[in-house]
Amino acid sequence: MVDKKVIAIAAVAILAIAGVSAFMVVGNNDDGPKADTDFAGKNLEVVDNLDGGIVAVGQDSFRWMTYFGLADKCVMVDQNDMTNYLGKSFMYTGRALVDIEGGNSAKLSNEDAARAYFTHTNCGITDADVNTILNLKPSVMVIPAGFYDEYPTQMAAIEKAGINTLAIGYIYTFLEKNTFKITSDLEKQIDIISIVLKQGERGEELKNAFEYLVNDLKGLSSKITDKRTGYVGALAYNGAHGLDSSIPYYMPMELAGVENILSDAMDYEGSGVKTYSASNIAKGMKEDTILFVDASGYYQNGSSNDSMGVAKLFQGHDAYIVADYIWTGMNYDTIFVDAYQIMRYAYGDSVLTETQFEEKVNKVYDLFYKTHLSNRNISEFKSYDVPLPSEGTTIFEDMSKFHEVARGNPIYGAVSIGSDGKLSLVA
Repeated sequence: MVDKKVIAIAAVAILAIAGVSAFMVVGNNDDGPKADTDFAGKNLEVVDNLDGGIVAVGQDSFRWMTYFGLADKCVMVDQNDMTNYLGKSFMYTGRALVDIEGGNSAKLSNEDAARAYFTHTNCGITDADVNTILNLKPSVMVIPAGFYDEYPTQMAAIEKAGINTLAIGYIYTFLEKNTFKITSDLEKQIDIISIVLKQGERGEELKNAFEYLVNDLKGLSSKITDKRTGYVGALAYNGAHGLDSSIPYYMPMELAGVENILSDAMDYEGSGVKTYSASNIAKGMKEDTILFVDASGYYQNGSSNDSMGVAKLFQGHDAYIVADYIWTGMNYDTIFVDAYQIMRYAYGDSVLTETQFEEKVNKVYDLFYKTHLSNRNISEFKSYDVPLPSEGTTIFEDMSKFHEVARGNPIYGAVSIGSDGKLSLVA
């Protein structure tokens, strides 16, 4: 097989040049990042070098290291980032680059040498993990701020050893509701990573990426003449719920110029996802309402009467699968991909052609990862095998193939609804 690391590096070089014009359109913030403390209220300590590597554990830590192009500096990551490729697009570039001894398989047992370099629990830290971290002596440890409350004993031991820690936040509402400008929390997240890891230039690129994509979607939505309405179902962590699981403020729909039929108040303290009855959903439905099914929960539809009851409401309506909105953390890049998907499904060629859609999706990944090509190097998993991608396979294509193997459905495509409320893919 061709070495995809070489391919990815070459792609990065090409895309870095090609992407300059996009960033010039947006402009740069000359003032630079501003922050004094992290999300745990601790003073920031700048890392002089990353020779000791990065420990990125807990939800979203490794995601952010990948956004900043530092995946190959990570010497330990979360167990959740060992095998969990389903809705996490950063795993298709970052996980393949992590320099962990013997870590080219996700079938790791306790006897495997690489097992020590993953935490022993999802989004957490154990005493055994603390011992590994103390032995690694990393240059910095990136963690969720909540670790200080959830694992006080373990964090006290790490701090006593003098290991520099950077506490990040869980940020679900990352764009302001009406303006779509990045929120102060998202700006702080980017700033504290930029400062501590001395990545100011990349931090500004990421801020510009959010602005660029918002402006691009705004430009496309200006072509919309008659707004359509929509409902998204099967939203939940790890695809745990059926079609009755939804959200009143679904950002991709807002960005795509499609009106959400749910009108409840949004809970901005978390993901905002909750379950709705069929009668509640029916109140806002119109003849043109489109059903969007989150890919992570598509396979759950036939498992409950509540879910199938919602599906029956949409018989005769357009229905489509969209990429995972939430997995174990907020999929910022996927939200933009979803927006382009929804726009394509709702308005067709008059707003966004199929070719343009593919280009837009690739652009999203180029901005977040400096490549849209999959560099996944793991094919053997605990319960299934997923063939490695061939040269030139995109993240979007590879993630969809992974979904088909593990869940039985892709992350895009039309759906039909049977009289019994069961969903099926349209060939």
